[in-house]
Amino acid sequence: MTSADIAYEFKGALYLNITNECSSACVFCIKRKWEMKFEGHDLNLRGAEPSAGEVLAAVSEKFAAKKYSELVFCGYGEPTMRFELLKSVCGKIRAGKAENVDPGIRIRLNTNGLGNLVNGRDIVPELEGLVDSLNVSLNSLDPEQWLKLMNPAAVYRDAGFKSVLEFIVSAGKKAGEVVVTAVQRDDVDLKKIGDFSLKNGVQFRLRPSL
Repeated sequence: MTSADIAYEFKGALYLNITNECSSACVFCIKRKWEMKFEGHDLNLRGAEPSAGEVLAAVSEKFAAKKYSELVFCGYGEPTMRFELLKSVCGKIRAGKAENVDPGIRIRLNTNGLGNLVNGRDIVPELEGLVDSLNVSLNSLDPEQWLKLMNPAAVYRDAGFKSVLEFIVSAGKKAGEVVVTAVQRDDVDLKKIGDFSLKNGVQFRLRPSL
């Protein structure tokens, strides 16, 4: 495994690809369409998920050559499926144990919001002091449409939609910056998502359909 598989640059930020496993198979996901490639980067970990040490080494190597605006946990998988590793990496960075990296670097987590179900608890409080921004891919406030669009694994289908909403509400109360996102689609009530976000004190952002 090379650092290029783990850490890749996009729009001035350094993205961390810590797993290819995902708790959902979204209909708009590009990882299969693009054959696990993104902007010239090969994000296929080929079953060899990186250790915390490998992630930190990749980050340090990248920062030795260039400074980035933020670190973003977002690859071709759901980062909260490796939540303990995520916390370990963030904790070491915050403690100044990542060479070449400012401990105060902005850290963002891009997630589908199923982390509470995956880990069996409310994980939001555990992110305090580690993650500055949570971006939650919601995509619909209609439970049936959410199931069709997000296509969660069988074990998460019954409680998934409710759990994602609870995750967002909890994050709105306890986390710093929280951004609910939705892919631009004509069949989705985007205003409803925007109103829900406003009501819960979080931001709303549309993502282009690829």
